[in-house]
Amino acid sequence: MTTYSARRIVLESYPVLLACAIIGIFAGYMLNAQIEKIKEAPIILLMIPPINGIGGNIGSILGARLASALHMGTAEPKFKGQRVLSGNISASVFMSVGIFSFVSLVIFAIAYMLGMVFVSSVRFMLTFLIASMMLVPVIVFATVASAFISFAKGFDPDNVVIPIVTSIVDLLGVTCLLIAVKIVGV
Repeated sequence: MTTYSARRIVLESYPVLLACAIIGIFAGYMLNAQIEKIKEAPIILLMIPPINGIGGNIGSILGARLASALHMGTAEPKFKGQRVLSGNISASVFMSVGIFSFVSLVIFAIAYMLGMVFVSSVRFMLTFLIASMMLVPVIVFATVASAFISFAKGFDPDNVVIPIVTSIVDLLGVTCLLIAVKIVGV
């Protein structure tokens, strides 16, 4: 196992962080492009921090666990036949379903307390739930792929996986939310 060095951390992390900044700007651009729709239903803005934050946190937990497993040799950068991988993915999916479902109920309660009728409150709850359930497989795939690819290429997954995953989740969390808005018809 290699020793950590500030030089290696900076060399591996810096390009990733620059790319992540660009991804974040693009996510902001997507929101700006939908500003008129958001003005019609400003509660959509309430949904962005939790979908991106929770999604990034779930990916970060999975990424950290996979990085540790790869470093310890209990996992290899391959998709089939690994109990460590399947166990961590299952835990991440169950955790995602539970927390996103709970937050959907909180969004329903907030919408209802803000004076929205029951049906509108349910629509906002469904919008968040649909968006988050579309995001979960993306989180899992992005995390596993970035951990395996970085490790196989000789990079330390601890230096690159979490920034990559959180930036992808920021972009795709917003995308999934905007798609769900169209699906539900908010």
